[in-house]
Amino acid sequence: MDYGRICFVIMPFGTKTVGDKQVDFDSIYENIFEPAINSVALPPPEEGNLEARRTDKDFFTGDIGHEMFNYLEYSRFALADITGLNANVFYELGHRHRAREAGTAIFRQGDAPIPFDINQIKAFPYEYAPEEQAAEARALIQRVLTDSLEQNRPDSPVRRALRDQQERGGDAERLVEEAENALRNEDPASAVLKYQQAVAADPDNQLVRVSLGLLLKNRGDWPEALEQFTAAIALAHDYAEAYREKGIAENKLFRSTQEPPDGRESLEKAVELNPQDFDALASLGGVLKRAGDLAESLEAYQRSTEVSRGHSYPLLNAIKLEAAQSGKLVIDGKTRLMLKRAQRSREAQASNTPPYDAPWSHFDSAEIKLYLDDADGFLATIDDGLLVCEHAWQPQTFRDSLALLTGAGISLPGLAEGIAKLDESIELLG
Repeated sequence: MDYGRICFVIMPFGTKTVGDKQVDFDSIYENIFEPAINSVALPPPEEGNLEARRTDKDFFTGDIGHEMFNYLEYSRFALADITGLNANVFYELGHRHRAREAGTAIFRQGDAPIPFDINQIKAFPYEYAPEEQAAEARALIQRVLTDSLEQNRPDSPVRRALRDQQERGGDAERLVEEAENALRNEDPASAVLKYQQAVAADPDNQLVRVSLGLLLKNRGDWPEALEQFTAAIALAHDYAEAYREKGIAENKLFRSTQEPPDGRESLEKAVELNPQDFDALASLGGVLKRAGDLAESLEAYQRSTEVSRGHSYPLLNAIKLEAAQSGKLVIDGKTRLMLKRAQRSREAQASNTPPYDAPWSHFDSAEIKLYLDDADGFLATIDDGLLVCEHAWQPQTFRDSLALLTGAGISLPGLAEGIAKLDESIELLG
């Protein structure tokens, strides 16, 4: 078998439950992944195209598990769909990242959550219905695979981290493992300590610095988080995710001190390095919004909504900004559909144990209910979000966001009561 032509597809088989819907992954493979992969030309001077393969589609005798490992080990490319957080998919993805330094791309439906262990890797969003979005998905896959084959850039965090640690030695690898185990045991304080020790043992490891920075950011230690993101950029000047997180931290500190920088330059650099980073685009929209550049802010949120296929964060901000500029809230059919999709995803994340992306998954769910005329659900979901808030800035951020509506004279059932709940929580946590 000529593995140099094969793109192995790592994905669930059959129909699986994802959130509150049934997804036919076999149909997705046959109608989206397979035709898109088979249309990708190999880079010159090679001739021919990639060939999509999935072990359950092969007609051979022998051990299917053995063939799967051959595909993971030797295939020219691998495409992984992490939608539904399927255990077999992540097992195979981990094997692939260990086996090959380059030649792996991750895809996911809509804003499906990305587990902590791989949340620094780009995961391309796609939708499979209606046909217009299926065509967009095929075009996206073809573009990603073509560019990846031409550039052959390293994309395995496993091989990258192992190479760095082997070059420098020390105890960093063991400490990172202990930090990750602490996170799995819901012990962030110990994880921060272990990551700090890992940075001390291996100060030139930009991946460890960003991981530490994200933990510090999550617990509100913004100056320390900014220090780690800045150090990561000094080590890797094209580290788009580090620029994004640096910009977010800079803006957070700017809002409390009014001392520049405000994060705009760092976020614009992140978008320049990775135009598909919807989070960087949405964060840039927030910086522009707070600076009063509402037209540019709306454009950034709209671009982020388009890139992410309707992620709740840019979608909700775009709705509020349009309402603030026009003085009226308009939820058309397309927007209502995107809201319902986002609601399904965010409610599934909020119902996890522990909740994923708390309290924002709760607050996004609440705001969606507000726009869908469910005032009681809006207020009840705010209460759920407040239960998992640890810092005053969290309800304050949501409250400031809703103030765009009231500032434009827009009144919705439950809105005033919801803001009052947030004000009370801000005072208690402050």
